[in-house]
Amino acid sequence: MPLNETLTKFNWIDIVVAALVLIMSYRGFKKGFIVEMFKLSGIVLSIYVSLHYFSRASDFLYQRFPIIKLINWDFICFTILAVMSYLAMAAARNIFCRFVKVEAASGLNKWGGLAAGFFRGSLTASMLFLLFYFSTVAYLKESVKKSYLGSQCVVSDVKVYEFIFNNIVLKFSPGDKLNQGIYEVLEE
Repeated sequence: MPLNETLTKFNWIDIVVAALVLIMSYRGFKKGFIVEMFKLSGIVLSIYVSLHYFSRASDFLYQRFPIIKLINWDFICFTILAVMSYLAMAAARNIFCRFVKVEAASGLNKWGGLAAGFFRGSLTASMLFLLFYFSTVAYLKESVKKSYLGSQCVVSDVKVYEFIFNNIVLKFSPGDKLNQGIYEVLEE
């Protein structure tokens, strides 16, 4: 992509991506590899849980509360599932770190934490942009579509979800199906 086209697509979304990645990389460098790997696994868990179950949860709530048609159940369910699954992993991390004192070698601890923080920042930005897609605010969705990094970043969570589903979940639950609702949200 030519430089002038790259610069014309650069908007506030790209600044958010850069800020999240830089902040989380720095925090990973400071906190260390073990803590950052738990945080990264929390993001990965929240990606899988929120993308796999948001359609089922929103359909369930819509059937229970059909009077309230103005509520965007997909947005609410996606957000709640993502937050709850991340908090569950944070609780597991706190319990683990309370009872087990493990620290990687100094170089691995710092640089591994930096790398894990980088990936966590990228996936967190992608989760945020997916949340924008679920939102009923058209400006947010259009900002992601028109940005340089956001338009590429938004699909990384979907790729992670597909990878987890195809390589892990299908081995234990062969009858389960990939949630097609996420593709409908991205096409809108």
